[in-house]
Amino acid sequence: MHRICILCLSLLLVASVGNAQLFSSKTWLGDTGKINLRINALGLMDLPDGNISVGGEYRFNRTWAVLMDAGYIAYSTYYFGTTKTSGVLLRPGVRLYGGKLRSVFLDLQFHYKGVQYHVDDWLDKDVVNNVPTYQERRIFLAQKRVYGGQFVVGGKEFLDPDYRWFLEFYVGVGLRYKEEWLRGVPDARYDGGTAFFRSGALTEHKYSVVVPAFPAFIRLVHTIR
Repeated sequence: MHRICILCLSLLLVASVGNAQLFSSKTWLGDTGKINLRINALGLMDLPDGNISVGGEYRFNRTWAVLMDAGYIAYSTYYFGTTKTSGVLLRPGVRLYGGKLRSVFLDLQFHYKGVQYHVDDWLDKDVVNNVPTYQERRIFLAQKRVYGGQFVVGGKEFLDPDYRWFLEFYVGVGLRYKEEWLRGVPDARYDGGTAFFRSGALTEHKYSVVVPAFPAFIRLVHTIR
């Protein structure tokens, strides 16, 4: 299913970009919609924590709006041997519209991610002076929480003559505070992750790290009012 979603949105993007010169090329002068619903299925391409998110936007006026996106994390390659993944993704934020036609925007977004991984792999046990006494193969739980924020800038391209369906393109920069640890596995260590920005070897004690973030996404949006 996720491959079908990715293919459909990719084809939609190619068709839109092929016809677009600027984000404002089809912007409607009467764009005063107050409530927008949106979906970001391209999060399924995020291999470390594949997700799909939906959200909404409420515009107070032609300049300011509040945002909220929520997603479910369904699969992951963050750790070797991951057999099951479950988690949530939340991104509230505020938006400032600019440009003559209000076709570009600047968002301040807050970011929270909480994920639990069921992993079937080897654990280091009874580590002394950074050397394990033995290894044990078992299924265990790894936990991750991420807090942060980001600024993103973007624009939109309308897809229909009624100006109710459009794509949002955006890129940004931010920071993430990440915590990771093992649950219910005392005197153990695990260092079998695949992601580039990881907290390090996991133990029952929380390990934290601050890493940069460079979000870049495309969303499908529908104006309902």
